[in-house]
Amino acid sequence: MNNIKTIVFDLYNTLIEIKESNHFFLKLFKTSQNGFGMDVSAYLQLVMKNNLNGLRNILPSEFSTLYDKKLPELERELNSIVIYEEVFNVLKDLKKDFRIFLISNLASPYKEPVFYNNLDQYFEKMVFSCDYGFLKPDKEIFKEIEKLTGHKPNEILMVGDSFKSDIVGAKNMEWNYLRINRYTPISKEYEIKNLNEIKKRITTF
Repeated sequence: MNNIKTIVFDLYNTLIEIKESNHFFLKLFKTSQNGFGMDVSAYLQLVMKNNLNGLRNILPSEFSTLYDKKLPELERELNSIVIYEEVFNVLKDLKKDFRIFLISNLASPYKEPVFYNNLDQYFEKMVFSCDYGFLKPDKEIFKEIEKLTGHKPNEILMVGDSFKSDIVGAKNMEWNYLRINRYTPISKEYEIKNLNEIKKRITTF
């Protein structure tokens, strides 16, 4: 019996992939004189919980200087992004029967590919960590979907690649979950190799 009414997708390594990653924000940190006065973990959390203007205000002016100087490297990274081949057909098909949402941990410039690839048309709402100030697996960012839909936990399915962010986050919310595992052998019953498998697996929830 299928109870699922809402499907929530992760973005990177689930729907799209950076082919030429240079870890832009991490590189800024390593290039800076003293790591902007913080440890790398705190810095990366800050990057993913604030938009660019917020970061320019929060971090030392050295951040803005380095960001502007190295911007072409970020643009190369973003230009290397590809959409997995089945994504458009799967989203189009699922949208007929389910409410579709997106939750992604990302720094604000990494939102852009969603729009210039027209992926945004498939989602009722997109919840980005840099806009909401929370990161998966924090319950707060998942609660946005429950507020928007009014659906019960067992009526929601999370699909993502990260065990820590997506699967643990969904478990903590008592949601259903599928982990997309494109590159290594499938080892768990909740793993799928391709998004085309979602429709078939939904009947088991």
